[in-house]
Formats: sequence, structure tokens, C-alpha cells
Amino acid sequence: MSAHSRVVAVLAVGPGLFMLPVARGAQPDYIMEEQTAPATVEGTKQPIGGGFVEEEPVPSYFPGLEQKLEPLSPFWRDTSLTIKPRTYYFDRHREEARDSTAWALGGSLDYLSGWWRERLRVGAVLYTSQKLYGPSDKDGTLLLEPGQEGFTVLGQAYLEGRLNDELWLRLGRQAFNLPYVNRFDNRMVPNTFEAYTLGGDATADLAFIVSHVRKMKTRNSSEFVYMSEAAGFDGTDEGLTMAGARYSFGADANIGAINQYAWDFMNTFYAEATASWKLTDQTSLRAAAQYTDQRSVGEELDGDFSTHVVGGKLATSHSGAILSFAFSTTSQNSRIRNPFGGYPGYLSLMIKNFYRAGEDAWLLGMAYDFGGLGVKGLSAFANYARGNTPNSGTAASPDQSELDLTVDYRFQHPALKGLWLRLRRAFVDQRGSDGEDVDDTRITVNYELGLL
Repeated sequence: MSAHSRVVAVLAVGPGLFMLPVARGAQPDYIMEEQTAPATVEGTKQPIGGGFVEEEPVPSYFPGLEQKLEPLSPFWRDTSLTIKPRTYYFDRHREEARDSTAWALGGSLDYLSGWWRERLRVGAVLYTSQKLYGPSDKDGTLLLEPGQEGFTVLGQAYLEGRLNDELWLRLGRQAFNLPYVNRFDNRMVPNTFEAYTLGGDATADLAFIVSHVRKMKTRNSSEFVYMSEAAGFDGTDEGLTMAGARYSFGADANIGAINQYAWDFMNTFYAEATASWKLTDQTSLRAAAQYTDQRSVGEELDGDFSTHVVGGKLATSHSGAILSFAFSTTSQNSRIRNPFGGYPGYLSLMIKNFYRAGEDAWLLGMAYDFGGLGVKGLSAFANYARGNTPNSGTAASPDQSELDLTVDYRFQHPALKGLWLRLRRAFVDQRGSDGEDVDDTRITVNYELGLL
């Protein structure tokens, strides 16, 4: 059954899946991996925003332990310690290539100290992914190291300084959630980086970040390597320098841009604008646009290339439901590259990104948060995208479509707060002599428990 036939069959269900309040359509998949469906368009996260928002620590499940730390200095008293177990089953079937299957157990232990003299603190995150099941002839899921091997790594270990109330400096192993340089946390362990980063608020409405990134640890590796080597150029030792900013026009609109210079490889410039309007108490509208320019620089490790992609998105929500439409068009000169994280395009789905050379693509996104029907914690969403490329010339490639379906449940019982079950399916249909159909099954169980 082709992906086109599947989407027709799902739409025919009528009052079933596609009547769900849709909140997550047309968000890049690396963002969608880290949250369930919000209830309105105002709750959707945009690619440019994640790098400028400090994550809130998980509240402690053991208040008695916190009370014992009260007499100590702020460095110890305000310590945050969180355990985040995860188990993940991944099964990918390919029409013309080897299948990939594995089941892993692991997660992370997150530590963040309080402030020492209101100026310094330290943070660290230990990650692990261990094999529960993984046939040697079905490698390639990225849940485990090559050869279906488990691994453990100190993925984050940093010193953070507060220069004043508006500026901070972070040195060492750390995570980013920026366009093209991000955690890409859709397996067991996320990308992390070795970097020197300065960030903060230039004004009340203008946030910025500047960083030089030396090395990177990919999702299925315990080793930090130079950014150029992580991009696939063995024996090289180049880093990446980036600077970005976001300006907010109140709570309903913002613009942002970031430039990333991967030395002797490529320069990537990304810009985005987003605005929301409250039409009634129950109805909202959000519009967004994005642009990427990417071109080779210096020694041109990946050859001489220059390309760009333009995208747009429109989403509306009503009484908890959101319907999203997005499109993108990529230059015929070359495809887009994203070796340092998830692609921020609105048409980035579970398997495909729809950014091949000359590709024109559109997406329809739908979902539902069942909280409005009294079933709190249950939500679902679906995305269908179709991309067309030239039939001849250097940019010729098979036309393709992808259908993604996701169901989430966050347990509501106080003893199970932080437990999140996710079921995902994806179907890719490529048409043409070189086309290949792919389908994914992904099952994850995440848990967050604040110890301190």
C-alpha cells in the first residue's frame, strides 16, 4: 500500500484520528521528539526559539531531601539532580536494502549545582544506551554504537558563569537546541558539543548567542570528534563558529537569525519570522516563514556548492484543535546539508526532510489533545507531506511522500508523573526507477524523576 493510499484511508476514518485537535503539525521532527501536542498554536515551539530559553529543572519528588539541604550554601542547597530513564524500540523496513532493528534501555542522569557566590555553577549529564535486543545483521538504528554495541558517555560537563543579570558564559561539553546545531534527540542519546558559548539578553526583547564549537558527539557515539570529522571528513580538525539573535515583539511575534560558519566546509545562514493572532477566546492563528542560505567556504571539503530553501507555515487552532499547512522549495543547485543536528525546516519528518535539490514540497499536519474530552494526558498527531523534483537534469530524483502517525500518553497519577509513552509509525513512498519505500515503527517510554 503506497503512502498516498494510506493517507486516503486514514482521512476516510472521518471522526477518528484526523478530528483530533492538532497542535504539532509543521514543526521540525527534532522538536516534535521532545514534546507532546500543545493545545493551541501559541504553544508550538519554533526552531529559532529553543536556543534562547533556559529549561526549567524537574521538581523534586523527595521534598524531604531538599529540606535537609536548606542549611547549606546556595551551591549545594539549590542543587538539581534528575534521573531520566528511557527505553526505545526501533524497527525500519526498506524495500531495497537491509532492515534495521534494535531495542535499547538507558537514559540520563542530569546534575546542576546552585550558584556559587551568585556567579558560578557546574552542570553534567551522564548518558547511557544498552542493548536489550539487536541482531547483528540489522544494525543502523542509531540507538546503539555500530555493531549493535551499548555505550555510556559523559555527554555534558560544563562550567557556567553569570557575568551579570543579563549575560552568561558556558565552557565545556554542552547541548544546543538551535537550527542545524541541536540535540536531535530522537534516539536514545542526543547530540552534544564541546564549545565556548556567550549568551544573554542585550535588551528586554533581544536575546543573543555567540559560540565557537570545537567538537561534537553524535547520537550513537561515545566519542567527541572535531566538527568537520563529524560531518564526514576523516582526518580533519575544523570547528564551527556561530552567532544568532532573536527579537520579540511582545508575546505574539518574533524574528530571529543565526549564522554558522563551519570552517573549510560551509556557511549556513538561517532566518525566521513568526506571528500569532488571537481571533476569539477559542480560536488562534499563527503564520511563520523561514529561509536558509548554504554555501561552501574555505577549502570546500564537500566540494563547491551554493543552495537555499524557502519555507512557510500557516496554522489555526480552535478549542484545542490545530490544523497546519506548510510548504518549502529548494534550489536546484544542491541539496541542504545538516550534519550537526536536525533540519529546522517545517517539512522535516520522521524519515525524510524534503530538501533535495529542486524539491518543491507541501505538508498537512493534524493532531488532537484529548484533555478537552476528559482524557488528560492522551494526544495524537499526524503529518502528511509530498515532494516533487525535476524529472531530468542533475536535480532529477524520485518524487516522494511520507505519512507519520504518533500517539502519546503522559500518565496523570501523582506516583507516575513524568512517565510518557509514545507510539510512532512512518511510511515513505518514492516513485521512480531509483525510488525506495521505507516504513518505521518506533516505541519509546520516557520517565523523569527529580531526586533533588
